[in-house]
Amino acid sequence: MHSRSSDESLSISSRGDDRFFLIATVSLPALAQLAYIFDVYYYHYNGIRSNGYEGLLSSILSVFAYLQYCVPIHSRLFRFFYHLFLWILSQIGTLGHLISYAKRDDKFHVILYSIWAVVDSFYFGCLIYCRVFPHIRNLRIHMAIEQRHLFHFISRLEVILAIFIPVFFDTRLITLTKDNIAFYILFDFFAEYYHRFHGVTIKATLYIFVITVTASVATEWIHIAKHEMKYEIASLACELLAACLCYSLIVMQFFPNNFISRRQWGKYKRRQTVSSISSQHNRHSIDTSAENNVCYF
Repeated sequence: MHSRSSDESLSISSRGDDRFFLIATVSLPALAQLAYIFDVYYYHYNGIRSNGYEGLLSSILSVFAYLQYCVPIHSRLFRFFYHLFLWILSQIGTLGHLISYAKRDDKFHVILYSIWAVVDSFYFGCLIYCRVFPHIRNLRIHMAIEQRHLFHFISRLEVILAIFIPVFFDTRLITLTKDNIAFYILFDFFAEYYHRFHGVTIKATLYIFVITVTASVATEWIHIAKHEMKYEIASLACELLAACLCYSLIVMQFFPNNFISRRQWGKYKRRQTVSSISSQHNRHSIDTSAENNVCYF
């Protein structure tokens, strides 16, 4: 399962030889989707809503569902069925929401999750196109995940969950969003590659993504405080928009025109180093000449 289809993928020594990492990157997105299904049907159909559990497990694991774009599966056929399988799981969970809210005649949430289903389907279609048919265009993974990223995600989750667990299990509070925890971790991960972003589009998408996630969290807390429907709508709409922006960043990173190649970046760094050394030498020369012209009393 080595990712040989990408010149931006990691070296064999850091990725291909670590079986634990390969198993984790393949299994965690599937576990995230299964957790989503469990949480949906547990919340809606188990009849237990007063215990404060509102999808905590899927909120923890949802970040890994977004990382399926760089799962190191070499075979295109296996890649196709892998992403198709994850899409089916995501639609099963969303269908559970739709059926439940339709029975309650909750038109707002029916429309919301219908849009989620369409957005997810479009994203999975783009993902399959980019990962299964790379011979059509020279599409490569430019933001690959390494072992250090995986442990970084887990450490960030521990910090965030220490804050959010009391919110989830407080029966007086109702959590609205399900992916904002994942978004907080993801835009930090995306920002690590910002120095290689090329063009206004991908950079602007990251900035708007960050702003939208912040707006979603802010309006959710205002809703918790004031219990007004307009803030709930604003929070859920911002989360949906943030998901669209996150999907857009993931799809854009496959296209080489949105990134500076490693070779170009290396040349740029060497020029910067030479320029820095030259400027330091010039400043030293100016300081020396100025010191010679100083009159000491």
